[in-house]
Amino acid sequence: MKHFDYIIAGGGCSGRSLAIRMLPYLQSTNKRLLMVDKLNKKENDRTWCFWEQEADVFEPAVYRKWNHLSFSGSAHHQELDIQPYQYKMIRAADFYAYTDQQLSESNHISMIQGNVDQIYTEQEQGYVTIDGETFSAGYVFSSIPQIQEKRPDRYQYLLQHFEGWVIETKLPTFHPERATLMDFNTAQEAGTSFVYVLPLSSTLALVEYTVFSENELPAASYATALKQYIQEQLHCEHYDIKEREKGVIPMSDHPIKQQDGRIIYLGTAGGFTKGSTGYTFRFIQKHTAAIVEQLTKSDNPQVAAISPKRFGLYDATLLHLLNSGRLSGKEIFSTLFRKNKSSQILKFLDNETSLMEEIRIFKTLQKREFALALLNRSLKLMSSN
Repeated sequence: MKHFDYIIAGGGCSGRSLAIRMLPYLQSTNKRLLMVDKLNKKENDRTWCFWEQEADVFEPAVYRKWNHLSFSGSAHHQELDIQPYQYKMIRAADFYAYTDQQLSESNHISMIQGNVDQIYTEQEQGYVTIDGETFSAGYVFSSIPQIQEKRPDRYQYLLQHFEGWVIETKLPTFHPERATLMDFNTAQEAGTSFVYVLPLSSTLALVEYTVFSENELPAASYATALKQYIQEQLHCEHYDIKEREKGVIPMSDHPIKQQDGRIIYLGTAGGFTKGSTGYTFRFIQKHTAAIVEQLTKSDNPQVAAISPKRFGLYDATLLHLLNSGRLSGKEIFSTLFRKNKSSQILKFLDNETSLMEEIRIFKTLQKREFALALLNRSLKLMSSN
């Protein structure tokens, strides 16, 4: 049986993020890491968007960044001053290429392509079976989703589902220096829906239609919504679709186990997708950075929570409110952005505000509806014990 100091099961965003951050540690300690994924990832199959104040380790992979954003509800439009943040976009193809180069140059990392059959922990060791062959390690980091039985009597389950097109227009259509964070000028019958627009030039942009609801839409509905938005809001009749992406992100307050013996879960599999918004990239970076910091200090990768527990309560309350239908996401986010500083909202969505800052934000929202949602969620948890 081949043994490594660490194994990363899953070579997506979280697995590669951890491997890149571990490189200096592996080199200084002369330890070995195995990373396995069932696919040889090369394609531009998704886009990660996030905001940050300072450049992090993946700055070389950033494809575009913006200092200015806009937000639109049906009744108002506002330009957002997001200083000291920048809004950034990383394309999957660039991320995979950058990480492949960095990881392949290290003699402390082995990368194999294969199907993970089983992950388990036994006698202070982690084990991964790959296409019938078992490998052992001191710790296994896994981004492979855990199987969970749903408990709708206790928890909320929504999906963030989306389809995006990179379109090229005949005439200048986009403002390259300003991205659209949320535009709610879309039909809301299927659930909370909005479009975001990331301009790559005056004639090229990623236009993505996003919906929060319990179920995905029929495939044709996304194309219909995108065509309508491009025609009615961008006032564009002639364009070519250069690329397409689509996906589904879980939005739930169902607790997720972050560790099982010698198995440590990463990314969405470890609960690092923000339940109320679906944002994941920055939380992956915080978690993987914390793991490496602990390894450097003690050779132990187990970390405490990267955000105060109260943010989970905030996310759960919002999900309950959205699911109840008492307020729409359009109403909630429109109020949030109209009455608060943009930079403060971004800090809040990153789970980095203080309690006093959060109280000031809550005072601007629909207090009665949020209080009822919090009460109803609490009653739901108590009644299902």
